Amino acid sequence: MICLAVDLLDCAHPNPTPTQLGDAMHTTADLLGVRVLHDAPVQFPTHGTTRMMVLAESHLVVSTWPEHHLVQVDLVSCRAETSPKDAMAPLTHLFGAHETHFHHVQRADPRRDNAPGGEEEAV
Repeated sequence: MICLAVDLLDCAHPNPTPTQLGDAMHTTADLLGVRVLHDAPVQFPTHGTTRMMVLAESHLVVSTWPEHHLVQVDLVSCRAETSPKDAMAPLTHLFGAHETHFHHVQRADPRRDNAPGGEEEAV
């Protein structure tokens, strides 16, 4: 199970066109070897974009805060044909991120009878 949160900081191009963002996300999906079932872009009136792609294998979401030169990417997938970190290259290139942080989140894998490591609290 892949659960990756990516922070793109100090982006030189934090507000690409919807077409540019869609193309970069589709290229990322192609590199991962996943299938896009639905593409839902939302352009906010004053600034920023959130674009979600529902994948046959889960989802890919990009949210931008151009006023802060910040972009956040969330990827959840049960598979990938290439390194998820490498597959993010079209997005990091598009935004011109000067700093990138990859956060791998441990989640329970529905294919296995296990729970993530670390402390948990049932609510």
